[in-house]
Amino acid sequence: MRHFDRHLVTRGGVQAWMGLGWLLCLTMPAVAQDTTAMKQDTTIKQDTIRAGLQGSTNPLAENRTPLTGDDLIDESFPNSIPLFGTNIRLAVGGYVKADFIKDFDYVGDPYEFELGSIALDGTPERALGGITTFHAKESRVGFDLRSVVRRSDGRAFPLQIFVEFDWFFDAPSSNLHTRLRHAYGVIGRLLAGRTWTTAGDLATLPGLIDFSGGDALYGGRATQIRWQDRLGGPFTYALALEEPAAQVDNPTNLEGSSRPPWPNLAGMVKWKAPGGSSVQLGVDVFPVAWRGPSTVPNTTEVAYALTVMSRVVFPVTAYHDALLWGGGVGRGQAARIIALSWDGKASGAVTANGLDLNPAWFVFVGYNHYWNANLNSTVSTNWTGTDLRDVQSDGTIQRAGGVHVNLIWFPYRLVSTGIEYMWGMRENKDGTQGTASRAQFMVKFKFH
Repeated sequence: MRHFDRHLVTRGGVQAWMGLGWLLCLTMPAVAQDTTAMKQDTTIKQDTIRAGLQGSTNPLAENRTPLTGDDLIDESFPNSIPLFGTNIRLAVGGYVKADFIKDFDYVGDPYEFELGSIALDGTPERALGGITTFHAKESRVGFDLRSVVRRSDGRAFPLQIFVEFDWFFDAPSSNLHTRLRHAYGVIGRLLAGRTWTTAGDLATLPGLIDFSGGDALYGGRATQIRWQDRLGGPFTYALALEEPAAQVDNPTNLEGSSRPPWPNLAGMVKWKAPGGSSVQLGVDVFPVAWRGPSTVPNTTEVAYALTVMSRVVFPVTAYHDALLWGGGVGRGQAARIIALSWDGKASGAVTANGLDLNPAWFVFVGYNHYWNANLNSTVSTNWTGTDLRDVQSDGTIQRAGGVHVNLIWFPYRLVSTGIEYMWGMRENKDGTQGTASRAQFMVKFKFH
C-alpha cells in the first residue's frame, strides 16, 4: 500500500473536521482499512515516486481494489483524521482532472474513446469528421471511514465504509450530473455494496489517460455481497453474488423482456508476489432469461465467463517496469465487454425457437515504462470479438480493438500532465468497418 505523510491538524481545523465527519457518518458510506488501533504515520512524503515501486502501482491507476479482514489493517491510515469522541477515522481523497481532446475522425462519444461509437465507412457520420472537446467530468471525490467493532467476547473486526462520486455521464443531457461510482461497506471478510466486479483484476489495467482504459476489457462495477479471504501464503480468493448483466437482442420484436431469475455467481483466486507481480483467475456464472406471454418462449440459459489477468513487475532501470496482460472467453458474457455492449445486443438473441447465447472473447497486453522518476509511458492494445447469431442484424457490432500510447510527466507526486494518442476500429456482422484516432492531453491534481 502506498504511504503518505500525516497532515497536522490544528485546533480550529479539528473542530471543522469534526463537524464534517459527523455529517458524513450520518449521511454517507466510505472505504476503510483497519482492525486495531491506528497509529501516527511518520512516512516522509516524496515529491516524486521512489525507485523500485513504480511497476507494482501505476500512478495513473486510481481504481482501488477492495480489501477485507486483516488486509484492511494499516496502522498509519495515511491522510486520515480522527472523529473525536469516536474510534472512527476519516480520509478524503480524489483528484481534479482536466481533459483536452482532439478527434481526427468521428467518434460518437466525445468524452471517452468508445470503440462502439466509431463511425462506419460510408455513413453520414463518417463525413462529419472529428471535433474538439474540453471537459473535467472524470474529476472525483471519495470518503473513507474506518473503525473497529468488538463483540461481547472481545473479538475485534475491521469496519469500513467507502463512497466515491464523479461526474462522468456520457449523455449531454446529464453532462454534469453527479454519478455514484462506489458505495460499499466491509466488516471482517464480508463486503456488501457497489464496487468492482470480482472476476476482473484492477491491478492489471494499463495506466491510460483515456477514461475507458481500453474499451475491450471485461468487468465493471456491480452491487454485490462478497466474501474475500486468504488461502495461505501469497494466495487470496473471493466468492460473490453480484447483480446480473445481460443484453438480449429481440430481432423479431417478441413480447416480453429480459428478466434474470438469480444473481451472478462470481469468484476469483489470485497469487501475488512481494514485489508486486500477480496472476488472477476469475469466473462468472449467471442467467440470461426471457419472460413473456404464453405464446412466447419463457426460457433461461446459463452464461459464463472465464478470465485470467496478470501483472509482471521487473527491474529495467532503478524504476521498475510492468508487463500487463490478460484475456478471457465465455458465452453470453459480452454485455460486460464495453465495446461489444454498445448497441445493447451483446449476450444473444431470442426468437420463437428460444434463446441462443453468443460466445465472446477479449485479450489485452500493455507495457508500463519509467524513463526516470518523473517520466512514464504506457503502450497497450486490446481486442474483443463475438460470434453473432444468424438472426441478428448485419449492423450489430462483432469485433473491436485499439492501441494507446502515452507520455506522462510528474513534476510533483500529486501533479501530473501528459498526452496520449489512441487508434481504434470496429467491425459489424456484415464486415463493414470504421476506424478513428484521437489525441488527448490532460492535467491532473490529486489530493490524497
